[in-house]
Amino acid sequence: MAKAAPVSALGLAFFVTLSSFVFLSLGQEKLGRHCSENPPTLNPNYGFGFVKDIGGLKAYVSGHSKRGILLVSDIFGYEAPHLRDIADRVALAGFHAVVPDFFYGDPYKQNTSRTIEEWSKNHGTDKGFKDAKKVTAALRKEGIHAVGAAGFCWGGKVVAQLASTNFTKATVLLHPSRVTLDDIKAVKVPISILAAELDNGTPPELLKQFDEALTGNKIENRIKIFPKVQHGWTVRYNDSDATAVKAAIEAHIDMFIWLSKYLRWHF
Repeated sequence: MAKAAPVSALGLAFFVTLSSFVFLSLGQEKLGRHCSENPPTLNPNYGFGFVKDIGGLKAYVSGHSKRGILLVSDIFGYEAPHLRDIADRVALAGFHAVVPDFFYGDPYKQNTSRTIEEWSKNHGTDKGFKDAKKVTAALRKEGIHAVGAAGFCWGGKVVAQLASTNFTKATVLLHPSRVTLDDIKAVKVPISILAAELDNGTPPELLKQFDEALTGNKIENRIKIFPKVQHGWTVRYNDSDATAVKAAIEAHIDMFIWLSKYLRWHF
């Protein structure tokens, strides 16, 4: 497992190039308080892309390419500005970015009487996994046969399950929730796990088990722990916090480099 290092020259070049076009605006426990901290202000009109139906789900789509990247949101859904920013930057780098609405217009909302546990009863990751397969199958029909997947928090569990199939070429989990050792043992594609040092959902002991299982199964993998950040740091950071923004950007770059490595030769 690797500790986060300073952003590489390649990473900086990637970000600087794209930022001229776009502004930055795991564990076995239940979804908890850490999954709902720093909620985004949702905006259905945000981004340079558009919304269309893919596989029976509405999805934010950005870019035109035969190589696709599926981005699976946390519990706050596909209208989160930071998530759409990521999709737009991925698109500008030459990929077809797709962010489906796995919650069918019902993302988790704070300050309501409904708890996360109650909300989760209608929005389980098993259903998300089935829907993710529908979306990737629909992308194949559109001629996009090379698809990589990245999942955030709730979405990390979904793409971990998706990685046990042949629907994707590579996957990235970013501060995933409820990912089990059995999930990881079933992974068949190259996988990168970007974890937060301050995240009880994916403690170092569990990450070590993930590393051992993946290595034992001869699955290409990279597990990286980002110091001094908490669960959700890649999509729910404060724009005015320079340290938080820098850590988020580094994770986005790592995600992009990993997925592009396994998609670039597929057309």
